[in-house]
Amino acid sequence: MSTAPSHDRILAPLGGAGPIGRRALLTGALALTAAAASSFVTAAPARAEETSSFPPEFVTAPEDLAGWDPAAPTDIQRENARLIIAVSKAHGIPPYGAMIALSTAIVESWLYNRATVTDGTSGGLFQQQTSQGWGTAEQVRDKIAATRAFFGVADHTPNPGLLSVRGWEGLAIGDAAQRVQRSAHPQRYEEHAAEAIALYDALAPGTGPLA
Repeated sequence: MSTAPSHDRILAPLGGAGPIGRRALLTGALALTAAAASSFVTAAPARAEETSSFPPEFVTAPEDLAGWDPAAPTDIQRENARLIIAVSKAHGIPPYGAMIALSTAIVESWLYNRATVTDGTSGGLFQQQTSQGWGTAEQVRDKIAATRAFFGVADHTPNPGLLSVRGWEGLAIGDAAQRVQRSAHPQRYEEHAAEAIALYDALAPGTGPLA
């Protein structure tokens, strides 16, 4: 089984071929990690046997809010990021897969469970479209169901998710996200790759698998 790219390899497509560009971006990612960590409520690292749970009303709450500040995510954005991480851990998905999902959700919804239709029939954290087989309006706006669908481990949709993308572990974050989302603006996912890495690094130690 192939291993996930290192941080330097993840950021290489953003920095061009030169090592100076890659080093500068890696430095930026580490700075984002530090900034994000300092803005989050400190949580004790989750032990292997611990799990994470989220109230049903939070899982389906409509959040038609806007804006994304990588140095100061809102409480809702942090909890939605934790939920994505918890789902990934519950299904044994490597950290790189969670980073891809986080970058996708930042782009698609600012990490809010959007009820407002922004693209015909889309909604939720990943703006999955009901007209393209991602589920009912309720399912695409159920945070857990939508996250499982993105990863390709959901029962309610036959659409291929991340785990169905051959060699996803070796793709850049933006390329892997685009294979799932098939967006008209594919470049956006890579633009938030470093922020997704920082968010994962800040929240994953205190997040157990979804109960």
